Amino acid sequence: MSKPNTKLLNSQKILALIGISVCCGLLLLAVPRFIASLYALYPEAAFKQMPQTLPAEVYEKSIADLNKALSWYQNPIYWQAQGFFYLQLFYTRPLQTPAQKQTYLKQAKAAITRGLSLSPVDPRGWLQLAVVDSLLKIPKQPIINALRLSFYAGRVEPELVISRLRFSYIYYADFTEDMQQLWQKQIPVAWVFKAQQLVKFITAHPEAKQLALKAFIYSPEDADKFLSRFK
Repeated sequence: MSKPNTKLLNSQKILALIGISVCCGLLLLAVPRFIASLYALYPEAAFKQMPQTLPAEVYEKSIADLNKALSWYQNPIYWQAQGFFYLQLFYTRPLQTPAQKQTYLKQAKAAITRGLSLSPVDPRGWLQLAVVDSLLKIPKQPIINALRLSFYAGRVEPELVISRLRFSYIYYADFTEDMQQLWQKQIPVAWVFKAQQLVKFITAHPEAKQLALKAFIYSPEDADKFLSRFK
């Protein structure tokens, strides 16, 4: 009977130990994420009900649950969601003192900024930051910078395009030529994905019609269709 190959057995033991270590490492990574996802279930359900206005208690519980989720796993999406819920508290509690409303905005900004530090390529996060900074009445330039990063991070964002066009239009006169072009390039995107909402936006801001037409300079057919919606 041949003797066992000692070297082969040792190699197999080493490979087995490596396999066990890898599995344990993956398990250690997976467990915190799983627990965090359980805590995030309630906030996710609340977020899906937007843009419906919910009771303030729902936003407060969502923030508390996200704090628990974040204690297990630093997910940038959870930070952005928490910033969103703080912003909703600001809107849904008009009778709060100015100091408390400022606190909500500062908490929203802190959460959004934290999320962006973990995931800078987040067009919605940069737009949220611009909105919060506007409500905090900080100087225009940081707001415009946040909008620029929102445009760069996601130029084709169907669910974001109208809200971003509408908000950034407030600062259009302060934009550089480059920023104005970024804004105008959102018009064709809005026309493809949200034509009816785009028409409503232009109807509410008729002075923006000429700016919108510039965006269709290389697409006269779309320009004609766009103009026909205002007859």
